[in-house]
Amino acid sequence: MNEKVKPYVNIILAALLIWGGFAGYKYVTSETQKPTNKAKIILDDTVNIAVGQLGKLDASKSKGSTFVWTCFPEGLSYEVIGDGDKLIFSSGCVGEYTCVVSSARRGYVDQKIIKIIVHPYGYTPENPNKPVDPNTPPTPPAPVPAGLAGQIQGWYQTLTSPNKSAEAQALSGAFGAVATQIEAGTLITAQDVEVATQNATQAALGNSLTSWTPFLNNLQGYLKQERLRGTLVTVEDYVRVWREISLGLKQVKG
Repeated sequence: MNEKVKPYVNIILAALLIWGGFAGYKYVTSETQKPTNKAKIILDDTVNIAVGQLGKLDASKSKGSTFVWTCFPEGLSYEVIGDGDKLIFSSGCVGEYTCVVSSARRGYVDQKIIKIIVHPYGYTPENPNKPVDPNTPPTPPAPVPAGLAGQIQGWYQTLTSPNKSAEAQALSGAFGAVATQIEAGTLITAQDVEVATQNATQAALGNSLTSWTPFLNNLQGYLKQERLRGTLVTVEDYVRVWREISLGLKQVKG
């Protein structure tokens, strides 16, 4: 491997101030490979609710000491509760949503994808074909971009900062600037990149850094998974992903 590339293999995301949780974990991808007493998520594959109802995903019976939740597309309101192992959600829009939860334990990471189906008003599990109230016609969820940009949009919607739109643009510029420095060879070592990203993030968010912690947690989980897949290793990988983050933040709405 090129000597210039090597330092980036071990770049930690402490620059995002929330890097430690998943560092060094092995990714478990199949049921037959999951070792006993390692990370394991226990949840139903599908959840059905009606418009306006409050739903809950309870992963407390899972094996995991750290959990990261991501739900998309836009239109699903959700909040992580408990010790981070439970999610409450609701939606005013009929449609299908996806929730991805990752757990970490004893050096392993497990992941599960849950489909959330929001039915028209009047739906109940006992009578799924109950007539729909004509005063509440189905409303399709708003389209969101695909890939990382779409996930960024979903994470962004959960933020409560009153100035989140302007802060997103500032953070977009921060990631773009660091990507330019990496590409130009100005940042040579892993420590250079760590410090530059940390300083840029702090400068962009200022006193709102705490309000952005849920977003940064989700982003950290995504980047960790990319590294485990081997798609975030080289200098070129980091430049590409940092620019994708910058563009996704630039395109957020709401």
